[in-house]
Amino acid sequence: MKKFKLDIAKENKERFAYALLYFFMLDFIVKTVFGVMSASKSLLVAGIFALFGILIAVATLMRIAVAHPSVRPGRREMLFTQGKLEYMVLFGVSAIIALATGEMIFSTGHMVFFHTLYPPELLGAWIALGTAVVSLVFMGIVGNKVAAVRETDAHDIMFILETNFILSVVTAVVVVVARMGAYILDYACAIFAAVFIVAYSVWFLYRAFNGLMDASCDKEIISTVERHVRQAGRGAELEALRVNKVGHVYEIVLILTVIKDMPVSEAKKIIARIKEALRIKFLKPHEIFVGMKPMVEQ
Repeated sequence: MKKFKLDIAKENKERFAYALLYFFMLDFIVKTVFGVMSASKSLLVAGIFALFGILIAVATLMRIAVAHPSVRPGRREMLFTQGKLEYMVLFGVSAIIALATGEMIFSTGHMVFFHTLYPPELLGAWIALGTAVVSLVFMGIVGNKVAAVRETDAHDIMFILETNFILSVVTAVVVVVARMGAYILDYACAIFAAVFIVAYSVWFLYRAFNGLMDASCDKEIISTVERHVRQAGRGAELEALRVNKVGHVYEIVLILTVIKDMPVSEAKKIIARIKEALRIKFLKPHEIFVGMKPMVEQ
């Protein structure tokens, strides 16, 4: 039986990412289910915000899979591409916007067109208070470990956790006050929270495409990679170069133009020279993907 080397760093990072994923999934399920059961609109909207945490956790797992390839025989890793991350972020944020907007329209319509407003059950306050306590404890645990996981954004994680905690506390207070007679407060809080979620969704999407999924990376990095490729790739012309940074791993995509009748063996030698040159001269963790196309005759 073939032995495999256990990647301790990867295992620890995956435990962290899965802890985030399970926490936010549980938070979302508990708040949305009990939000419906207790008729608390603010608790329901607070649960929708937890979807941002699920999105970040899944993206972190995808990055870890790239940064630490598996050495276990027979174990299949998630095939990561920049396109998949972009699609996931677009789909996830679109779903969050749709849910938040739907709840906002429903709450606003109920306030405007219905004469009777229903108070939330006190159960909603207890659930919100319980999730707030769990969030506070989890923040203390995560705060000591998030810096060690480079594949995630510590600022985003802590902001989502802190905002999730604040929404839980505010929801608990709102439900108690609404039970005292200010029924409209629960609806109003849900509307304001939904507006905040939609606004944060737009900001999250903007930051994702200008940071998380920035294909240009640093100009100095691109210039360095291009120089090494041109020096090592004699016999081929560099047509396109794309450098993505996935966590702390650089994904280098090259498109080379070669003469139409170049033998396959010669093309393989050019690719091997480029990979060897980058391995020696470009010391940052990286993966290389090379494509070739025949030169168009003028």
